[in-house]
Amino acid sequence: MEDRELMKIAKWLEITDQQFEILLSIYKLEARGEETTPRNIEREYLNTYGRVPQRSNLFGQIRHLLSKNLVTKERQGLYSVDFDVMYTMLRDRRDRFIEELNEFNRVSERVRDYFKRAALQTTKHRVEYLNHSELYDALAESIRDVDRFYATANFPTIFYTYPLAAGIGRSSYTDMVWKRCFKKGELNVLYLTTLNIDFLFNHAFRVYGDPKRAYKECVIIIDQLWNQIETHDNLDIRYLKEPHGMDVFIPESYEPREFFIFTRDEHRNIIGGIRIRSPETAISAKQMFMHDFEYAEKLSGKKGEEIIENIKKELEEKYSVCRL
Repeated sequence: MEDRELMKIAKWLEITDQQFEILLSIYKLEARGEETTPRNIEREYLNTYGRVPQRSNLFGQIRHLLSKNLVTKERQGLYSVDFDVMYTMLRDRRDRFIEELNEFNRVSERVRDYFKRAALQTTKHRVEYLNHSELYDALAESIRDVDRFYATANFPTIFYTYPLAAGIGRSSYTDMVWKRCFKKGELNVLYLTTLNIDFLFNHAFRVYGDPKRAYKECVIIIDQLWNQIETHDNLDIRYLKEPHGMDVFIPESYEPREFFIFTRDEHRNIIGGIRIRSPETAISAKQMFMHDFEYAEKLSGKKGEEIIENIKKELEEKYSVCRL
């Protein structure tokens, strides 16, 4: 099997290329009857790919493979590839492909009817003002069935822990993202963020009321952000030093039909939003978003890792006294 075909399996299993390479390294050791210790896995990975993952990253990737049951941990700390689980995941993926193909066939047969119906419709613009809880309930509902969304944030709350997200009243939204993006892998998420560490710390302090616990929460969330980016290909998080001109959230299937604008108080905290149902205006908002998105730094690879490390340093410089 060609390497390119092998990497398709990684995509179908919904794991990263590096995680799949580690999976192959474990199997190669098993096939030769060698012990699948972390040290041997690291050596096999080096011999095969000419590079070595950081030890902390290696264990993190193995933990992810364990969580998906693609790898099991045997006696004496040895690892083994579980092909039964792999076959089950591939069969599930195949069934989803078949379902999508059937849907495609149904829609394509009626495409002329859809165009006729759209031509007869009159575009109506609707504007709705929402308070904080209404806003995040509406955001959750808006992404229930879409393919992707575009959003700006001081710090993306989708990486918050559940207690913190619930504490600031955003659990309905984060639950939907976790379910569709992280668990099912069916939602693409594109974020523009300044990674404002002050917003993150203030949220944690507001919920827990303890600066020491707030600091620890921030460390957990920053690590979680990086791990999720490394794990999920359907996440595209990009960094801007200066905020995007307008705080927006744009759900989309094919083309955006609506978008949200966040409203803030004098401390820049989100207090509500405006929901605008207008395809033309939503497309314009997306174009403005993509202009900044294309020039922003992608939070992946070496450059992304550097940005994350700088954010950690900023947290330590500003709030390390809270650890005492």
